[in-house]
Parts: sequence; structure tokens; C-alpha cells
Amino acid sequence: MMTKKLLTGTAFALAIAGLATFTAHAGTASSPDNAQVAAPQTDWTKRVTVSENGGHVLGNPLARKRLVEYVSYSCPHCATYAAQSAEAVETRYVSTGKVSVEVRNFVRDQFDYTAALLARCGEPSKFFGNHRAILAQQQQWISRATSPDPIAQKRWQTSDIGKRLQYIASDTGLRAIMQKRGFKDAEIDQCLADEVEQSLVIGMTRYASETVKIEGTPAFTINDKYQKKTHSWQRLEPLLRSAFGGL
Repeated sequence: MMTKKLLTGTAFALAIAGLATFTAHAGTASSPDNAQVAAPQTDWTKRVTVSENGGHVLGNPLARKRLVEYVSYSCPHCATYAAQSAEAVETRYVSTGKVSVEVRNFVRDQFDYTAALLARCGEPSKFFGNHRAILAQQQQWISRATSPDPIAQKRWQTSDIGKRLQYIASDTGLRAIMQKRGFKDAEIDQCLADEVEQSLVIGMTRYASETVKIEGTPAFTINDKYQKKTHSWQRLEPLLRSAFGGL
């Protein structure tokens, strides 16, 4: 579930709480009982909205059936899950307009925190592209994050959190990933310094830890029910078929 080398857990999130006010909200995007699915011509796999707690929702935001994923970008199981599940989840469930998939952040360390803020760069429509690119190249930037380079290690320990995040983004290659996605350095630095986004990321982390009480990442809720001991596509898929099979 979690690699010990980078793990600092929720303690890291709470340690940087001074960056912004926690704003954790229970629940997901509004889904009233009388919500109507839009016309069939809507391509729900292209629809991205932001839930009230800051998660990014793919699909019909009014769908009654909901899958929520808590992701840590430094978690190898999250990268594996993303690679194995994306196409199946979109084609089988999201495309129908009856199921939405929400991705929420759970930060475990300063590298994870940097990646989470970068994934959230740009308009909501950019999120899933950013998210997948960061996870797809996880091995490369994690190998740099665990490098014994003393110069980099010193830069990452500076007390100026803003500078620290910029150094991490540059030294690990996360900045290069975002540049390839079309973001300029000024935009990248602005995303890292965005106090609203910082607050949302930390708020989701606190909510996952204290309210949902997740045991590791990736973690999932189906229709707001936490799926214990489920950290892979192989374990999640049969649960989705059971919950959403009839649609």
C-alpha cells in the first residue's frame, strides 16, 4: 500500500497546516434523488467538475452511483491502479452517465504534496491529463526523490515552503512533466503557491484520515461506503460489477 522510504503519513499534512486553513467537507458533489441523466449524446468521459470538497469528478456530476478514489502520487500501487483501470472505468461506467468517478488527494510526504498541487494546475478539464502523466512517470521522478544527492537534500529542507516545493518540482522532474503538458514555469510556480489549492489538498487528506479512516492508498468508496482492504484494480473490479453491474 505505502512505501516506507517516503512515508511520513498524515503527520506531514498536519505539519504544514499553517500554509492554509483546513476546509474539509463531507460527501461528494450534489446528487439529488431527482437528478436526471443528460441526453445520450453527452460524452461524459470528457466532463470534469470539482466537488464541494475539492475532488475532481469525471462523468455526470449528478450521477447517483459514485466511485471515489483517494490517491497518493508517491504510492506505486496508485500508479499501477491508474494504468490498469482508466479505460475500463471510463468505457464501462462513466460513459453511461450513470456513474461518476471522483479523485481526491491524500498526501503522505512533501513529494506527494508537490505532485498533488501540480496535478491540480489549470482548468478542471486539465486535471485527469495531469494526474495520469504524473502517475505514468512515477518511477522516474520518485527515483530522483530518493536520490542521496546532498545538494538536493539540503534544498528540500529549506524552511521556506514555497521555495522547497519549487526545488522539489525542478529536482525530481515533476516540473518537466508539467512543461510537456504545456505549462509555463510561472504557471507551475503559481500552482505550487496557491493557498486555496493547498487548503483543499490538506483538507481532503485530513478527511480521508480522520473521517473515512483509510488504511492505505489507493483507497475507495462506492456510494460513500469505504471498501476496506481494497487497493488494486483486481480487488475493486468485482465490487464495481456488484454495485454498478445493472446500472
